[in-house]
Amino acid sequence: MSFSDLASIDDLYVVCYCTDVNFGDIMKLIKDGVCDVEKIMEITGAGKGCGKCISPEKDPAGERAIHLTEIIDLAKAEGYCK
Repeated sequence: MSFSDLASIDDLYVVCYCTDVNFGDIMKLIKDGVCDVEKIMEITGAGKGCGKCISPEKDPAGERAIHLTEIIDLAKAEGYCK
């Protein structure tokens, strides 16, 4: 599964299974101006368990459909983040 834009991702889609952080949680932060992966991790706890949700590089087996870095990249491309 791949996502070409943020609108194609359901708000309830779980991005981080270790801390049960969903896409809607992350998008709320992004819309509030939080566009830094480390800050999102600090606020939500995402990425603090196994770390696979952080980036494709930390998920070599491709167990996650989308990662925090990819969400930030899409948010920048769509004008949510500067």
